[in-house]
Amino acid sequence: MQESDKVRAERVRTGQQYGAGQEGIDLFNMMDDALRCFQKYWLQFLLLIVIVTAVFIIYGNRQYVPQYQAKVTYAVNKTGDSDTDASIAQRLSNSISVVTKTGDFKDRLFADVEEENVNPNYVISSAYTDNSNLFSVTVTANNYNNANMLLDLLENMYPEWVAGSNGTIELQVVDRVLAGENPVNGYSAIKQLVEGVLAGVILCLAIAALYAQLIRTVRKESDMKKITSKGCISLIPEIAVKKREKSKKQQLLLTNKRVDWGFKQSVQAAQLRIEKQMEQEHKQVLLVSSTLPQEGKSMTAVNLALAFMQHEKKTVLIDGDLRKPSVAEMLGMEEQKGLAEYLKGNAKVKEVLQKKGDLTVIQGGKVHGNISSLMDESRMEELMTFLKSEFDYVIIDTPPAYLFSDAAILAGYADRVLYVVRHDMAEIPQIEKGMESFIQEDKLLGYLINRSQKGFASYGKYGYGKYGYGKYGKYQRYVDVKEDDMDTEDSL
Repeated sequence: MQESDKVRAERVRTGQQYGAGQEGIDLFNMMDDALRCFQKYWLQFLLLIVIVTAVFIIYGNRQYVPQYQAKVTYAVNKTGDSDTDASIAQRLSNSISVVTKTGDFKDRLFADVEEENVNPNYVISSAYTDNSNLFSVTVTANNYNNANMLLDLLENMYPEWVAGSNGTIELQVVDRVLAGENPVNGYSAIKQLVEGVLAGVILCLAIAALYAQLIRTVRKESDMKKITSKGCISLIPEIAVKKREKSKKQQLLLTNKRVDWGFKQSVQAAQLRIEKQMEQEHKQVLLVSSTLPQEGKSMTAVNLALAFMQHEKKTVLIDGDLRKPSVAEMLGMEEQKGLAEYLKGNAKVKEVLQKKGDLTVIQGGKVHGNISSLMDESRMEELMTFLKSEFDYVIIDTPPAYLFSDAAILAGYADRVLYVVRHDMAEIPQIEKGMESFIQEDKLLGYLINRSQKGFASYGKYGYGKYGYGKYGKYQRYVDVKEDDMDTEDSL
């Protein structure tokens, strides 16, 4: 199905707003994302550094070949003229590396040595001393005895070779250094360790930078500007759970006195903004949805309903997630007849209206399934008409909008939609798809970012239940426990 004009217009507005001031790479945000990558995957990065370091040490140990050097320094005396002799010394020094590789030179060098005693692992090099008649010849071999033997052979035949090819030249030995038992390139395990750690850190930095470039989830408000021009209703802070033995599992509710003040203030701020906007537009019915399970939409719906009640607004909360109802458990209510039974004609309106303190609740019911198979449009319209006449606000919790059509169906009976986005979970294309139907119907009120890193609160042991919708392919990774163990949606 092609995009509606509203969706296209929304994306144009979003692109224009987001594009303004976004030229080039935002290095600050990139560094922030890279830092979060380290925080999230620190254990994997540490393991990677250990592996790279081990590889460096093992590879360096296997590739290490000890080298021993013996050296002789010659002085050229031919003409008595220092400049001429210096020129000859420089020419002889430059020719050493070429001459010593020729077959004729090697035959002369090893003429008196048995073939089996010849070790080919050697290199002969030379260095000229500037502005002088001196040059040195260095023999490098993997055995110090071999290096010394080659130096002796070279001393005996090289002057004769030079005289035969360049005329009478006197080469006087002015210094002679034999190879010792210690190699000139001693192996250092500490050096390999430092190099390995450094290489591992560099690799981790590169991965984190790539992660920051490729990440497609929402971490901050500016990420949502890529999706919609609607505003952020509130940032709900990340919560630290401190497990205590023998402590009773508690739900994360505004009515719980042990819940952190910062969390309560974030929810209250969201409620005030929603109330103000809906009051201005004369709207009553708010639908709450998200992209994937465990983003906190059900707990958001419950707490918003409680917040409306605390502001003396007569509110009814409907558990529209008939696949996996969770509102009753969150509020500590026994399972009763609910929306499913009402839609099937097995219960009247007053039979499904239940009280939890001052809050009125319509549970999902005992019959589970998708909303389309249970939906009776005339009964649903009758229910909504009654609720809007009896209550100030109606809040509907739904299944994830990206995975199921239930939310889009129920949105037909809602005035506005609040979309819950959990920090660093759903990918931007998934959120776009989940929001699409709400934008088409022009019902998107705004979004709420849950578990935001900008806020933080800590408290005792609170319930973080799991939310399951059977086997839905790759999205099973968003659920941390087996399906049989799932009971409620993950809390905020």
